[in-house]
Amino acid sequence: MDSRNSLQTIGLYDSSRRSKSAEDGHVVLPVLDLGQNLEQKLRDAMLLENPVDWKIVQIQLPASKKNQIISPYQQIVSAIDKFLRDHGGAELMEDLRSDIPRRWERHGDLVMIDACFQNPFWRQYGDDIWRLISEVLSCDRLAQKGSIASNGYRTPSVRLLLGQDGWVEHVDNGIRYTYDVTKCMFSAGNVTEKLRVSRFHCENETVVDLYAGIGYFTLPYLVHARADRLHACEWNPDAVEALRKNLRLNGVEDRCVVHFGDNRQLCPKDVADRVNLGLIPSSEPGWETACAALKRCSGGILHIHGNVETGKTTPKSCNNCDESENVKCLNNRTENEIDSMKVSERNLTNSADTCSSNSSKCSDLSAKTQPNSTKEIWGDWSLGVSSKIRVILERLHTPHIWQTKVLHIEHVKSYAPHIDHLVVDIECRPVPG
Repeated sequence: MDSRNSLQTIGLYDSSRRSKSAEDGHVVLPVLDLGQNLEQKLRDAMLLENPVDWKIVQIQLPASKKNQIISPYQQIVSAIDKFLRDHGGAELMEDLRSDIPRRWERHGDLVMIDACFQNPFWRQYGDDIWRLISEVLSCDRLAQKGSIASNGYRTPSVRLLLGQDGWVEHVDNGIRYTYDVTKCMFSAGNVTEKLRVSRFHCENETVVDLYAGIGYFTLPYLVHARADRLHACEWNPDAVEALRKNLRLNGVEDRCVVHFGDNRQLCPKDVADRVNLGLIPSSEPGWETACAALKRCSGGILHIHGNVETGKTTPKSCNNCDESENVKCLNNRTENEIDSMKVSERNLTNSADTCSSNSSKCSDLSAKTQPNSTKEIWGDWSLGVSSKIRVILERLHTPHIWQTKVLHIEHVKSYAPHIDHLVVDIECRPVPG
């Protein structure tokens, strides 16, 4: 064991400094200054190996390469500390230091910082602090993020600190999105679902996007999935403005009809081969609208988003199934049957023999037994949605009978323990006869 390792073993080696060679052939090793105890601890350390010739010297050693790397946060703190000293000598106390942002998002030349600088102390400096941060982060515009407004539009609470406007451009999977960060959101967390949509084959299909926003899913359907025609419904005027710009940016405006307003009133009926319902925590308010949009003669596929709580006892059982119909109830499903559902990227072979698919007596679902796994809860939720969709379809198209079938369950992301964002693909077809 060499001297360096000996010092490291007993915690005396100063890793923030670099060692160096002395002119007399010795090596100078950096150690932590422990005052009067230093010499005794060094003697103890040297006993761990063969006796060596050593002594304590006072010398300035350069910082280690690791310590020479200063994080952007540290640069901001240092710049603000110097600014305060140059403007009156105010000390950057811990309460002020904790009010400086550690995280931010970069959107081209605009940086959006987290909620910070809440202390009234900062107000006396006006825009000087914002200019200082923009210099450190090399950006022209600065914005501050707040909470999402509960106004039905999911409008972000973002304040522009520096710059003339909040319009930015983001490229995702070859698609260009532009939007005003002070008025619209870009959901980067839905990237897996947008990629999955991009792999669909929608040639010769008409698609309805009930909650289009700025085009999160509208554009993948048009650009990559090659939908023949798409009806985009959106009631947020700021999102519609961005959506129209994005359609032009990506050269697909000729294949998209934008319906500005409440989709329950404006969504076209009897036109869709496929409907996207990308609203969370629940898209249930749009289920009837989506069912009405499907083609009456041939039906289609619904892609239904929803947040599912996996920490609750929510398995389903059917109280109204007639056993003579040989219908397999949800509470009788085995773990292997749950595995047969197409969850995420696995193949789905879920047949239409579940009660949510073809029994007109299975709409009464209630809690019964503890679920065996998160996957089972996902399956129960999906089959419950499928059953409700079938009831809606048969009410809208009386006296025709419809069949619904779960094709796929996609886990998009988890928001917190026991809350999963899922998408269930449900095939809806009228039964001939």
